[in-house]
Amino acid sequence: MTPAAPRVAVVVVNYNGTDDTHKCLKSLRELDYPNAEIVLVDNGSKPQVGAAFASAYPWVRVIQNPVNGGWAGGNNVGIRDALARGADHFVLLNNDTVVAPALVTRLLAGLSAGYGVVGPLVHWMDEPDVVMMDGCTFDAPGSVSFFDRVTIGAPPAITDVEIVYGCCLTTTAEVIRRIGLLDERFFLIHEESDFCLRARRAGFRCGVLPETLVWHKGSSSFQREGKPLQRYFDARNLFLLMWKHVGSYRRPPTRLRSWLKYLKHVYYFYCVCRDKGNDAGATAVLEGLSDALCGHYGPLKARPRPLVPVLRWVFEGWRQRKGTPG
Repeated sequence: MTPAAPRVAVVVVNYNGTDDTHKCLKSLRELDYPNAEIVLVDNGSKPQVGAAFASAYPWVRVIQNPVNGGWAGGNNVGIRDALARGADHFVLLNNDTVVAPALVTRLLAGLSAGYGVVGPLVHWMDEPDVVMMDGCTFDAPGSVSFFDRVTIGAPPAITDVEIVYGCCLTTTAEVIRRIGLLDERFFLIHEESDFCLRARRAGFRCGVLPETLVWHKGSSSFQREGKPLQRYFDARNLFLLMWKHVGSYRRPPTRLRSWLKYLKHVYYFYCVCRDKGNDAGATAVLEGLSDALCGHYGPLKARPRPLVPVLRWVFEGWRQRKGTPG
């Protein structure tokens, strides 16, 4: 007898993105893999739409999460559910994507090549010939950036990376049992980086399959200063990512340089926002740094932040003396 194909759970999280999620589910309907279950988590949308999705897509397992747990919390709800029902592999997929029918088949082929975490090439939906995401390194010595893209080789070889982007990330039940679920303290941004770095520390390889299997909504003409929420979670969560990994991931002489690079990173985005008149973005950077220093993680909450005026005074003093760093 031919052994049954491994059971795969494709987890999609919806939060107030109904139109995008409809497109995503319609593309998932065309998957050529025989044992894939689609798990849709409605992550506290207002109004809640889980029941409507369950009615429209009876072949999808729909879970209504009563609160917005962020990307990390929403995916964890789907992972726990599928893991308890015997899933062997997991594909975490953004809801604002469409996929190729061979998505699961090809990603499992990547895992079978000796990897614990695999992602595909992701292209822009509006510019389908342009790569949006592939893979990257984290805090490479000598780099001015924390995330440097890795050149992806030609098919069929998988390219080893340190981080697979969470837009489409595939892993196994074995990896999750060994390292745990996504860290919900991140809520949004950098949680997949933490997951990949934890997997690598546990001895698993991360890689990018050199095949375009996912198209992601958006435009490549991204405004550099970003939205305030992006600036907040980037400043806050990069601190947490470094706190968890820099001490063990890099040798001691580079740790201080890494933290100085982090300070320059948040100062840079503060200055970019101020120079563009985006005062909300600049304040979000300071609030993210303040919450990181005070250990406040999870969803963004209104709270007193007495450090913000102090940080603003320091950053404005540097800005008057040095200007925006290059």
